[in-house]
Amino acid sequence: MKKIFKWLGIFLMSCFGLSAFLVTIGVNLPLVHYTQKEQVISKLLIKNCHVVDVKNETILSNQNIRIDNGRILAIDSVGVSSIEGFTVIDGSGKYVMPGLWDMHLHTLSLSPQLHFPLLIANGVTNVRDMGDGDSWISDIDAPLVKDKDSWDRQFTEQNLLMPRVWESCSYHVEEIDGITAQNTQEKVRELVTKLKQRGEPFVKLQLEDSELPASVFYEVQKQARLQGFSALGHLSYNVDIDTVLANGYASIEHAWALIPHCVREKKRFEKDLATKAYELTHQDTALTTAVLKKIAARTYYVPTHVASNRKEALVFDEAFRQDPRNQYVESTQLRLWKLWAKLHTSGYDEPAQQELLRKYYQRGLEITCLAHQNGVKLLAGTDALDRYVYHGFSLHDELTEMTKAGLTPAEALRTATLHAAEYYRQTGNYGSVEPGKLADLLLLNANPLDKITNTQAIHAVYFNQRLYERNDLVQMKATVREQAKSFGISCKFIWNMVKGVF
Repeated sequence: MKKIFKWLGIFLMSCFGLSAFLVTIGVNLPLVHYTQKEQVISKLLIKNCHVVDVKNETILSNQNIRIDNGRILAIDSVGVSSIEGFTVIDGSGKYVMPGLWDMHLHTLSLSPQLHFPLLIANGVTNVRDMGDGDSWISDIDAPLVKDKDSWDRQFTEQNLLMPRVWESCSYHVEEIDGITAQNTQEKVRELVTKLKQRGEPFVKLQLEDSELPASVFYEVQKQARLQGFSALGHLSYNVDIDTVLANGYASIEHAWALIPHCVREKKRFEKDLATKAYELTHQDTALTTAVLKKIAARTYYVPTHVASNRKEALVFDEAFRQDPRNQYVESTQLRLWKLWAKLHTSGYDEPAQQELLRKYYQRGLEITCLAHQNGVKLLAGTDALDRYVYHGFSLHDELTEMTKAGLTPAEALRTATLHAAEYYRQTGNYGSVEPGKLADLLLLNANPLDKITNTQAIHAVYFNQRLYERNDLVQMKATVREQAKSFGISCKFIWNMVKGVF
């Protein structure tokens, strides 16, 4: 028996050593990222196209768009076949709309291989990055992850294919070690000061499950304001939303974070399902309307329906779990998704439980409808990197969710175009197809004002003075599909995940 255990030990140690050796090799394999198209087309004429006017919800038919040095020079209906020095493409039957924005996603250090090509292939040209998924920093004194700086340099050098990343944070305020009622101000000021020194673009609060009192949440907002930061993120369960809004909150993220604040008397139960049931039966329409009117005057709302409650409601459907887009997800990450799905579905076996989850998801859509009706500025965001949420693809899903909530296709489009440009005070450059604006353009084969899913019928993308046609977009997706299953990428993903945990 001793010999058996001895040889078993040797075998297991050998397996461990071999695995470590293979992972080491994989981690050190060079990375390959998708590069921008070499040919720069600074002067472009798109003739005989239909322009999607997202402001006025109309189509300008048979227009010519002249682009010079990456900016729209003119839009007119004057008959023209060519202009000297301009590359000409025939836009007959095509609909031209502005590039899309995803205002809530997450990146990895491997995003150049796994995510950026998918974003461009899906017409997403601008994003707000809410945190590096494999490098969230739990220690405020740890070195800041510099991925974004590296990406920006490569993009500027016209090498790396990627969307514009407007902001990218690395630290989420979830807990504050050693904080007490007596030292709250001191501890929070120290934390926010370090965030500023690190170069974080904003302070993201993620305290919804924290035992910290509401006063800590408010103090973080206060110190952020004093140091010139925007505070934004989740809503803690125990905060007063009026106080949060009065203190300044740039954007509220996720439908699930807002639902509890539409209940007159908030309660939490030991079981999450019981809490959801209580919130559904105690929603107060008058309170909801009052809350939303206050939000409309002060902040933006990013419901992220494709991640908020939707996956919990739909994951019981085999077709949802077997989404063909799983082929673009790194192998280890996909296994984790499937494990979560297995655990989740086994925990809610009864049809009544599943129906409750679907109703909770629907409640999020209802609040988005009411938000829109009460003047809240909605932003399209996906929370991509979350389970069964796909970079690029899921933004189109989110636009569909907006229409399920009651928005027209044009109103849904504005959440991913004009409203995002307004958020960054960039309406002079982005958000619509107009003379003087940067030419981030999608050429569609169908009218998105007729049906929002027509945003997926992408014929070409013009971005950063490059024209990516149908074959280019197909190749981008194919490259990601190959990378997602590669040995080197899997090793790096596992290694980064281990580092993130420990």
